[in-house]
Amino acid sequence: MIARKRIIISGYYGFSNMGDEAVLSAIVAGLREHSKKDIEITVISGAPKETQLQHGVRALSRRSIAEVLAAIRESDLVISGGGSLIQDATSFRSLLYYLWVIMQAQRFRRKVMILGQGIGPLRRKISCILARRVLDRVDIIAVRDPDSANLLKKIGVARPPIYVTADPAFLLKAEPTEQFEGDIITFALREWREAPWVEQYAIESLKQLSKELPAKIFLMAMHTPGDLEMASRIGRQVGDSVIVQKENLMPEKLLGIICASKMVVSMRLHALIFAAASGIPMLGITYDPKVESFLKSVGQENMSLEDLKSGKLPRRVLDTWHKRDVLSAQLAEKVPAIKDAAKENIRLALELLE
Repeated sequence: MIARKRIIISGYYGFSNMGDEAVLSAIVAGLREHSKKDIEITVISGAPKETQLQHGVRALSRRSIAEVLAAIRESDLVISGGGSLIQDATSFRSLLYYLWVIMQAQRFRRKVMILGQGIGPLRRKISCILARRVLDRVDIIAVRDPDSANLLKKIGVARPPIYVTADPAFLLKAEPTEQFEGDIITFALREWREAPWVEQYAIESLKQLSKELPAKIFLMAMHTPGDLEMASRIGRQVGDSVIVQKENLMPEKLLGIICASKMVVSMRLHALIFAAASGIPMLGITYDPKVESFLKSVGQENMSLEDLKSGKLPRRVLDTWHKRDVLSAQLAEKVPAIKDAAKENIRLALELLE
């Protein structure tokens, strides 16, 4: 009888962030599809009941230290999954938590993999020291971009092999939608504490664009309730010319909507990743270096938050619309290799179970 292998996945799951849920969904599906062993997947989650229901896995609360320790002790492999866990820009406490999970796996001498993550930013000296000490003792590191690999080397991570793969969300499978008639352009905006005026300038720009675009505008929410509430407020101001997402949708459904779009305009990284994976041309609004780095890697258009504030969004959207054939060709050239790289995450993880 073949012994069951137990895998723990740690990440920002159960918080209604559809980028992170897309990463988890792709990792779970990839492991189940390609493993030749009997595997049991347990996810450490902020909402274990929802995670269990949505992903068909065993889930436990990240707040239950005793349960987390017991699960790690009984595991064969601990995966620290994407997107950006090893960073202190949004929270120093969250960095400590994700490093603590890895440290417990190391304490019990379990195999550990960093899978498809973006690393950084690490703004504090103590963050760099802690990250180096913990990550230098994992078994394999696979990061989603060269900038993350360079940061690891810069802070002194030298012992484990470091692979540059791709974001696991590139492997997500879409759920087809019949929601729209005619052409649509999907916008995925978000609030950002360093630019509290995003909503105001987006409203002004979308009012102008709704008169000039040969397509309807759809406002998508990648993280609820924040994005959903923002989209609703913008929709009320702009009027009937835009379609607003009404409820929380799972990442496969959001990917299906993007597949049905003619173009994507987004601040959200994973809406851009969904667009790239679907061959849909895009304009990214770069509020974070990870967004700009990704757009350059797939040869797509980008603009800054300052451009948004100075009223350039309508012109940039129209310019991108007229270049969409060229941009689609760029994606057709680059994306197949990125999807192959995303599959490497799964192969490396399963190799650790051998």
